[in-house]
Amino acid sequence: MNELLVTKELTTTSKIISVRFGKAHTEVVKSILRILSDEESTVMYFHDCEFINNKGVSYRGYEVTRDGFALLAMGFTGKKALSWKIKFLKAFNAMEQTLLKQQKSVDWMAARLQGKAIRKNTTDTIQDFVEYATAQGSKNARMYYANITKMEYKALDILEQSKQVIGNFRDTLDLMQIGFLQVAENIASLAMKKGMDDALDYHDIYTLAKEKVTEYAQSVSWAKLTTNEAIK
Repeated sequence: MNELLVTKELTTTSKIISVRFGKAHTEVVKSILRILSDEESTVMYFHDCEFINNKGVSYRGYEVTRDGFALLAMGFTGKKALSWKIKFLKAFNAMEQTLLKQQKSVDWMAARLQGKAIRKNTTDTIQDFVEYATAQGSKNARMYYANITKMEYKALDILEQSKQVIGNFRDTLDLMQIGFLQVAENIASLAMKKGMDDALDYHDIYTLAKEKVTEYAQSVSWAKLTTNEAIK
């Protein structure tokens, strides 16, 4: 049904409408001009454009939004017209869903890129913490890279207790999970920095970071529950 719409846009054209409804293009344009003349606010539904015929001559036409199509198609009657109205509306609805998915994908990619920058800042802080803990006598300080990450995941219910973190695990997270994780990582990073600035024992610093992240996770659990219920 995408042949009924202009590619990548939630519009059709007066030319496509004329062909599908078996009407002269000039008649479709006259109908559009009549709508524009009767109600000025409809100008947002019809956008001027040009077409080129098979002789290379340009002629005036319109790009038509879904609302514009609905107004225009009101004057089209008959069984065949009704069938094409339904097809056009289905095409509009299908394209809208496609565009929404594309926008969601763009938003996800932007959040993921931002998340990588935040993750880099967090791992830099963990590196400082590992060196700090090692200086205090820790023999397994490098385990904090994995332990702090898993702690954040589990506090946010992103990772079940028995599950393992795979290499591309973050790419499986949805937009909301990515957002919550970004905040949790910032909180953990700030807690570790403060603990080191205050010269706390490394065990106490890890505990402080865990407490802060857990406290945050509990504060957003209501938001997650509300969102999930709304989706159902």
